[in-house]
Amino acid sequence: MAFPSRFSFAWAGFAVTVAAFGAGLFVGRGGVSATSLPVARAMSSLVDESFAVCTTSMDGMTDGFFLLDFETGDLTGGVLNQNSAKFTVSYRHNVLKDLGFKPGQVKNPRFLMVPGRIAFTGNAGNRVAQSVIYVTDAATGVTVAYGIPWSAQQGVGGRAGVAELTPLDIARPRGGAAP
Repeated sequence: MAFPSRFSFAWAGFAVTVAAFGAGLFVGRGGVSATSLPVARAMSSLVDESFAVCTTSMDGMTDGFFLLDFETGDLTGGVLNQNSAKFTVSYRHNVLKDLGFKPGQVKNPRFLMVPGRIAFTGNAGNRVAQSVIYVTDAATGVTVAYGIPWSAQQGVGGRAGVAELTPLDIARPRGGAAP
């Protein structure tokens, strides 16, 4: 009985590797084309003791960045200009009154903040982003949805300026009247 040499084992392993690679290419090319793959767009949020931050899509091509300062209640944001790589679109709004906080009575508030996607219809769809920002008072659950003024021209050639975020609606999960 003759045993194969080490040389033939090496060639057999190489042949199996090449065959597996070729089969993978064949299956991969035949099943799905690169142009038909879905595009993933990520929105994210993060919170600590002092701040909450999130990113969200403004128009499918441009992201916005938003930060909520727990100490002041200021929700600020910005969009980088595609040409200058500078924040040329800025946003600001104080959320304390919207969430029912009384002036001078805010002590150690805690918030949650998450972005959401929405496709506004009609004329409003031409003036706002495809996203909203939800801000929640962690103690009561009261949540305000904020619209983001936006047009695609702002992201390309927009001038620097500060726009006011627009409170759209308030959800009170434990009931209660408006503040």
